[in-house]
Amino acid sequence: MLYQNNAPLAHATKRKVIIRKYFKKYTFEFSDLKSTSLNLGTYKLTFCGKNFSIPSYYWGTKAFLRLLTIKNSPFATEEGISALKRYIKEHACKPALILHPKLDRSPSLTSSKLGGIPYWPSAKEYPCDEDGKKMHLLCQLNLSECKESCGLLPQSGILQFFISPSGGDVYGMNWESPTEQKNWRIVFHKQAEEALSADQAKEIAAPESEYAESPILKSTALEFSLSQSYIKSDDYKMDQLIKDAAKEITGKDFQGSIYDLLGSEDTNIYASEVYKMLEETENYMLGYPSFVQYDVRSYMPKEEASYFDTLLLHLDSFSADGKIMCWGDRGCENFLINSVALKRCDFSKVL
Repeated sequence: MLYQNNAPLAHATKRKVIIRKYFKKYTFEFSDLKSTSLNLGTYKLTFCGKNFSIPSYYWGTKAFLRLLTIKNSPFATEEGISALKRYIKEHACKPALILHPKLDRSPSLTSSKLGGIPYWPSAKEYPCDEDGKKMHLLCQLNLSECKESCGLLPQSGILQFFISPSGGDVYGMNWESPTEQKNWRIVFHKQAEEALSADQAKEIAAPESEYAESPILKSTALEFSLSQSYIKSDDYKMDQLIKDAAKEITGKDFQGSIYDLLGSEDTNIYASEVYKMLEETENYMLGYPSFVQYDVRSYMPKEEASYFDTLLLHLDSFSADGKIMCWGDRGCENFLINSVALKRCDFSKVL
């Protein structure tokens, strides 16, 4: 709603625009808006040949104009939103491997799982953090259980992720050097060797008394399935994708985020179709990463950001209705790797 001297000047319903000019009230369809312009601090709007002037200092001016722009956009129509969905599917879609929690199954020593006791070769030194404390198993993925490699993963081997029991609220990540594996570790066993038994592995692993520091609430078996993943709204490449999509679909230039283009679900009834498409609350590998706050790559030099082009693992607090893990205040984690390094099974440089 737009106000002048605390009195309503204009407002919009779900389908109509109502504007007061002097003592008259005008009602228009959103599609009746023919032009907008700004001159010397005053916005000029033209609806069906009638002109209205709105000073920029009126309370609610920017919000009202943004609403008009969104409601009058091609993307506030079923046809326009369908075109945007097609564009995203064609230009920002990757295969992903969903990691389904199996709450009715007890994980074995070598199976894919969250938390629990890791498979461990008898001749190998168990991973410790920089203080000498044994690390917790965060996730173990037996790739021989996965029928799809997506051209990136080896078809066998056991991939493990460890975190420090004393890693603080970021679980061992170092903000100054986020690829440094001092208080977290990735270990890849190319083939199963002579291994410790479950009881022996339990003896050398981090003591259960320290598991309170782990985000894993319940050791849970995991099962792979192939799916599709679309770019997320907070991905560092999203704004450019939206700019390119708007240009191709409408022929007009656009600058801003996907929320600037589509507006809220209350404002644009079709926006939810795209927002739901981009949501992710599962555990998965490959595909596009999903973030709670922002994509850290957006603050990196372009070349460095582009190196981390592949999602190695995403774990989400909302998976299985929050029964199996909780990252901080219902957050998530991402491990990002380079696709060429992943094909070589080189896990030395992971973000």
